[in-house]
Amino acid sequence: MEPRKLLTVCIVLFVFFATGVAADTSNEEMQSDLWLKAKIVTAYTLNQHLNPFKLDIEVKKGVAYLSGTVDSNVERDLAVQIAKGVEGISKVEEAIQVKPGAMAGERRESEFFRTVEDATITAKIKSKLLWNRNTKGLDINVTTKNAHVTLKGKVATAVHEDLAVELAKNTPGVERVENELVVSPQAGKVKENGTLQKMETKANDAWITTRVKSMLLFSKETQGASIDVSTTEQVVTLKGTVVSDEQKEAILKMVGDTEGVKAVRSQLVVEKG
Repeated sequence: MEPRKLLTVCIVLFVFFATGVAADTSNEEMQSDLWLKAKIVTAYTLNQHLNPFKLDIEVKKGVAYLSGTVDSNVERDLAVQIAKGVEGISKVEEAIQVKPGAMAGERRESEFFRTVEDATITAKIKSKLLWNRNTKGLDINVTTKNAHVTLKGKVATAVHEDLAVELAKNTPGVERVENELVVSPQAGKVKENGTLQKMETKANDAWITTRVKSMLLFSKETQGASIDVSTTEQVVTLKGTVVSDEQKEAILKMVGDTEGVKAVRSQLVVEKG
């Protein structure tokens, strides 16, 4: 089941159990309108044909009242039959409207936001690979579809390969990384004395600060930390709080590996919850 659907079911069940309708209550309470509504909502959420639609359910004295919109008569009938099949429901009154393509607009909107999110993930990973002094210049192609990232290209060593994969995995929003990288000793040498190097030598303190802030923002490892970044003559100073010694060490290494950074001064304080 998709995480969002599972979360919906959990929330529904939690809310109704929290109201006092628990497993050890009497049969009369179990058949209350509140509990009957919870069972119908859960059944709709778990049904792959009905969970895309917004269906409103009310139960009064054992009678279920259904409303909302679906794409076809079949889906409307299915909603009615599922409600009728819930033990304790004596009657079903439905006012469900059938509008072909009712969910098309919402699906297109969802697809649009997914595409934007995937593009954002790709941009974050490409930036991290470019800004890390150990992976800059490597010919790595990054693509993202439904939060699943694929890395293709050539890297100089197996260590570079592992680093690229870890940088991708530790990017917020990434659910899975497919590694299709090939180890080639010649990888990364083409740009060593080319355009990329000339661009990097122009990096000033403000640019380094922006780069470090972005690296921290683009990493899952910084969750829970609050860090201020400043740079003077390519020396980065970090002030703020972190949640553990391990997180502190990971952040210092990440910043130290950022292209353009000569040294890192830490004024980070560990605040354990």
